[in-house]
Amino acid sequence: MLLKKYRWLVILAIVVIASLTTLGVIVASQKSELEKLPALMDASGKIELKVGDFKLEKQPLLGDPNAPVKVIEFVDFKCPSCKAWEEANFAILNEEYIKTGKVQFYMINFPFLGPDSIEAGVAAESIFKQSPDKYWDFMQKLFQNQGQEKTIWATEKFLLNFVHDNIDDIDYDQFKKDLQNHTYLFEVKEDFKIAAANGVYGTPSFIVNGVKTDVDQLEAAIQSELN
Repeated sequence: MLLKKYRWLVILAIVVIASLTTLGVIVASQKSELEKLPALMDASGKIELKVGDFKLEKQPLLGDPNAPVKVIEFVDFKCPSCKAWEEANFAILNEEYIKTGKVQFYMINFPFLGPDSIEAGVAAESIFKQSPDKYWDFMQKLFQNQGQEKTIWATEKFLLNFVHDNIDDIDYDQFKKDLQNHTYLFEVKEDFKIAAANGVYGTPSFIVNGVKTDVDQLEAAIQSELN
């Protein structure tokens, strides 16, 4: 009986040690991923802004740049409300207003939900710099694969795997280099400053022909400008 009890204690000890070792590896891995995440303060360079300056020449554009209505969306790729709006409204906006030459649509980073929001913004900028068209593919597919808002999910590892598996016809090695080096962190920081300078405090936020517009009034605001 004592021998059986001893064997059981040995087995239990082995299981506990193995579990703790596995947990330690997971924690170490998560810590490593967290340490790779950028901070906006890491981006060097002077940013000069005035209210009403959105630096649209540097932003992703969908539609005719001469369309009469200019719509700007501020987005955080971790934001569940951004995902919900995109899934419910973006296709309609695109078909009825963008493709028909009525709206020029811009998207600007406002990564306020966490450090991996910044990482996702850097990834988006990296895709945009390679292929402006692929940016919109990246945006829609990343929302489809969005993790929980209060978890750190948009890590370097996740984004590298995501782009590898979902975004075709880009230079993946260049994307990997840009993400790991945070090549476009300055652009994300500049976007954040643009949002702050123009009274944007959450996402999704919209500006229609220079006027901040409630998300529920977006279509009405567009129609008003068209009329």
